[in-house]
Amino acid sequence: METIFLKILNMSLTATYVIAAVLLIRLLLKRAPKKYSYLLWAIMLFRLVCPVSISSEFSIFNAPPFDMAAAQKNSPSALSYVPADIGYMEKPGMTVGIPTMNAMISESLPPAAPAASVNPLQLWIKIGTIVWGSGVAALLLYALVSYFRLKRRMVTAVRLNNQVYESDSIRSPFILGFIQPRIYIPFGLREQERVYILKHEAYHLRRKDHLLKPLAFVVLAIHWFNPFAWLAFALMAKDMEMSCDERVLTETGSDIAKEYCSSLLAFATNQRFPSASPLAFGETGIRERVKNILRFRAPKKRMIAFSAAACILAVAVCATNPIVNGAIDEDIEPYGSYRFEEQVYMNLFSSFLAFEGFKEYYTFTENSLIITDEVGNQQKMAAIYEREALDEQEFKNSFIMPNMKGASLNVPNISGYKERYQYKLTHSAVNSDYRLYLLDDELWLAKMHKDNVNTLKSEYVWSIYKISKLNEDMPENTTITGTQDGVDAFLALQQDFKSGYDTDMPYNITPESMKENSEYRIFKYDQSSASFLLYKGEVYPLGEWFGGFGVTSMALADLDSSGESELYFTYSFGSGLHRSLAGYFDPVTEQVQAFDYAHMGGDMALMPNRDGTLSLYAAKISSSAGFVNFTAERTDFIADIVYAKGRISLKPARDE
Repeated sequence: METIFLKILNMSLTATYVIAAVLLIRLLLKRAPKKYSYLLWAIMLFRLVCPVSISSEFSIFNAPPFDMAAAQKNSPSALSYVPADIGYMEKPGMTVGIPTMNAMISESLPPAAPAASVNPLQLWIKIGTIVWGSGVAALLLYALVSYFRLKRRMVTAVRLNNQVYESDSIRSPFILGFIQPRIYIPFGLREQERVYILKHEAYHLRRKDHLLKPLAFVVLAIHWFNPFAWLAFALMAKDMEMSCDERVLTETGSDIAKEYCSSLLAFATNQRFPSASPLAFGETGIRERVKNILRFRAPKKRMIAFSAAACILAVAVCATNPIVNGAIDEDIEPYGSYRFEEQVYMNLFSSFLAFEGFKEYYTFTENSLIITDEVGNQQKMAAIYEREALDEQEFKNSFIMPNMKGASLNVPNISGYKERYQYKLTHSAVNSDYRLYLLDDELWLAKMHKDNVNTLKSEYVWSIYKISKLNEDMPENTTITGTQDGVDAFLALQQDFKSGYDTDMPYNITPESMKENSEYRIFKYDQSSASFLLYKGEVYPLGEWFGGFGVTSMALADLDSSGESELYFTYSFGSGLHRSLAGYFDPVTEQVQAFDYAHMGGDMALMPNRDGTLSLYAAKISSSAGFVNFTAERTDFIADIVYAKGRISLKPARDE
């Protein structure tokens, strides 16, 4: 229930900004037909009920002073200001989309209390959820009770014709019902007066207002704590009525304006009977309606065109989220994150081909290239960015094959590209170098092969991948897969370990990329889930494991810039009180360090970010075939792992 409350809170904050924008646009349309003002409130309704939206460059949230980077941290389609796990954060943080206010609000939040059984913010969220739920229930109950009371009072109404009924128990016309709505009018209306009153109500029915207004009230009940929602509901009801008044005047002529106003005033001054239920459909905003009727004139074509354009612009501005990642700008360095799109070239001597379904991600920062595979394993290498024109002949020469007497083979043709540039990204005497080719609007990433034995050519292109800007999240899961590789050597070093299970067998769960880029080897038992690190001939226990999954994810990162990558990992334990923790092995001190945070009642997983750092997420275990074969799927963001002030720690919210 707390999760639902926080989602409603996030939607309500987005809707508050949109309502403020709609109010400003509504002022611009003050002299326009009210049907356009009425249409604007559909945007507000969408923002209050839908947590996701498409991204657009025209979004109001792209404009100052908004900065929605933190709110879109988990997904560009949803704006999340209050994290779902804010009650469990060591140092709670949130955003309101305005950087100048974020720090002030976050600093006012109560920090976690390690000695207490429940964090203060957890308690406040629970109380807030109860109050919110009680308010929703009270408003909906009030609406239903008043609706059925009114319906019971209308049993004495006399049918005039079709859907129209007359009653001496009402003070003004209204519509009651959803599936078979009825129009109720007071007794004693004059013939002409009855004509335009019924036209007004018939237009409501034609436009389905008798369904839209109750729906809006239900949404209001859900967001009852937001004063802007109450203001929007009241103004929407007025715009709804005034647009119907204008329709009547357009069809019958403005000659009836004074008589029409007299009827409205008579309805307003007749206080003998109570007004209609919130779920019924009655008259509202008499004063504003009278003023609008008296000044109504048939709109000119240019006013109609202006109003329609304003509504279209309002949808583009208010109903969309900001763009997270823009397109590649050829005038600046190609920093950012990209994904594998297709294989352009592969050397015939290579044993690897990128088949359908191959996934790989590439992050270019100011001084590094980071390659991430689909389960989150990373390679990080230093990079420089010096653009130079790409000569076509030089490009062809880089494909000369060794031992083939200068012959070239399957060289991609770049003659059709008008703009051709290259970056020699990395340089190493031992490892493979990388180059980045910018060809019009395409980017190719080339891996160079070093062959110091061959005298014909010591470096040539080994592979080329076409890559595209990453407009989606990085990998959302990590997989644990056990093998018997190196198990005997591990057991010889571990010697006398007893897990308490007779058939407990260790497996090597080290990801392949970690084997290739480090000396870390992680082993895990299939019955107890006991997890260990083998590093330089020494065995280190990785957290606790009884009753949990043991190690659930692993990642490499050199966050402290020591020159050696730390091993980061998450693990869970406890069958009665299940909890998950995170830690890392420091290769400099050769010690395992645990972070001061426990995720209660679930598991966690490490995930790479587009800038090469790591983040911690809540996770759910799926596709499980035992403790040494399963997938951990990330859910809610918990914290970033950062290096600051000489120590590695968890940071609940990223820098704004």
